[in-house]
Amino acid sequence: MALTLFGEKQRGVPPVVDGAFIYGDITEGGAILTYPNVMVTVLAIVFIVALLLFVQYTRPGRALRAMAQDKEAARLQGVDVKATTTLGFAIGMALAGLTGALLVTVYGVTSGVGSNISTKAFIMIMIGGAGVTSGAIVVGILLGFAEAIGYDLLPGSLTYLLIFVGMIVFLVFKPNSLFG
Repeated sequence: MALTLFGEKQRGVPPVVDGAFIYGDITEGGAILTYPNVMVTVLAIVFIVALLLFVQYTRPGRALRAMAQDKEAARLQGVDVKATTTLGFAIGMALAGLTGALLVTVYGVTSGVGSNISTKAFIMIMIGGAGVTSGAIVVGILLGFAEAIGYDLLPGSLTYLLIFVGMIVFLVFKPNSLFG
């Protein structure tokens, strides 16, 4: 429906900040880091830390953790399961909306924009562990480095093939994930 309404042309919003850090001479192996990427990285770190602190040190966060482990035991300890489930869903949707709003300033929007990001999220969950925030963070960083090194040394499609083969081999030897 979106493809029919808006067409297949890539659309985007203007970046919140313009410019780039330039390290060294670009022709001799220097690097460019754009301000929008820096902004997205800093905001992602801030919200990850805020989420971890919320889940670790607040009463609703502890209730979320208790429900993740055993919903019935949490109910017996006085946790309002319906309200806590709603809170968890609301936090997840808010973070998903924030992620989309930040990434649209960097990548733009096409009809297939979510497929690449969904594939990376799938890899992060499979290797890091479902519901394990620290696993997702560690695997996300490792996946980012693997992509960057792979794209520099290999064609893009071969890079993703090797990442998927690596995921399969990892799961054969450690099926419960990295931190699961």
